[in-house]
Amino acid sequence: MRRKTPFAICCLLAVAALAGCSSTDALDPNAVRAGRSGVPVNALAPQEGNGNLPTPPQTANLAQADTRLAFAPVVGPTVAAATPLANRLSVRAAQRGLAITGGGDTPATHLLKGYFSAISEDKETIVIFVWDVVGPDGNRLHRIQGQERVASTAPDAWAAVPTATMETIADRTIDEFSTWLGAGRG
Repeated sequence: MRRKTPFAICCLLAVAALAGCSSTDALDPNAVRAGRSGVPVNALAPQEGNGNLPTPPQTANLAQADTRLAFAPVVGPTVAAATPLANRLSVRAAQRGLAITGGGDTPATHLLKGYFSAISEDKETIVIFVWDVVGPDGNRLHRIQGQERVASTAPDAWAAVPTATMETIADRTIDEFSTWLGAGRG
């Protein structure tokens, strides 16, 4: 069993505390959709490097077919780390039959608020993530959380996090959301 250092425990507590925070450094996945990054989310399709994604099983669920996701600005990661996250969220959502909405579109049925932290410990970097799933009434309905480990470090922990790790987090996020929704809890 791996021993948790006080530093790692403090970081976990910091991520939990971030649940009510906002940041000017946050990347809004809807900004990609709105064209502020120059790439509309709805136009994203699997490209070279991510075209070999395993296609998850489609859940034929009426609730899922009526689901419209929106994303609040993501707190914590650098833009370089958050951009592949935002891109893969849209690709995976499309694979699962989930619509991403924002701005002037039809109102969202679910808002996902993401909070991230990257810490270097020993010879690895740990990305900790928390997503709060919020209903139209503003109440939290569900929480998706986890961590991914990277076998490298850097003075700025986010610099050690490869695109593939952020894409894995996006896949897990959409897959876990879809499973939760398919179980009739959303």
